[in-house]
Amino acid sequence: MQEQFFVNTAACVGALCRVQQTAVELSLAAKNAKAIAYRAGTKAVGFKPLTDFIDEMGRDTSRLVTEINATALRIARRAVDDVRLQEASARFGRAQDALAGGNHYLHGVQGKLHDELATNRQEIARGLRRLLDLLSEISHRMRAAAVISTRARVEATQAGDYEKGLQLVADTVERSAATIRSIISRCDRQLRDAA
Repeated sequence: MQEQFFVNTAACVGALCRVQQTAVELSLAAKNAKAIAYRAGTKAVGFKPLTDFIDEMGRDTSRLVTEINATALRIARRAVDDVRLQEASARFGRAQDALAGGNHYLHGVQGKLHDELATNRQEIARGLRRLLDLLSEISHRMRAAAVISTRARVEATQAGDYEKGLQLVADTVERSAATIRSIISRCDRQLRDAA
């Protein structure tokens, strides 16, 4: 179970590299839209708040992915500790069994190992909950991005000659949000299945 969880966590971290790249693309799209809106002047005045939101969303998503990576690294270390503690506990158990009446000292060490193992597993569970919360937070932001892309399309229709450029920005936001949501959804399922 721990091994599958570790593998799935590593796979999610790898997939989140794509999320990080896509978040950068969102920020770039927002900057591009700001430039177009600036050139369009009053025709695209409603686009500025949308670009600010898109830019902030891209930065926030990058920050969340960084936090997910750090949390996943802590979980990976705990998973390695878990294996080490299980092996040590098994060795002490075999040593206890090999001694005719057992050994009070070995029994005490084994008890401490069991306590440490339980604490470690609680930390892994806490880390998993945090990972799932972070993934959920990104997912919520991407649902908002879908709404923003629709609003951007509406605003783009008011921009005259600049409509096509702003429509491309709306398309980029929509496509990026869908890509991120898909990756996040897959990671969420993998982590829940392996936990």
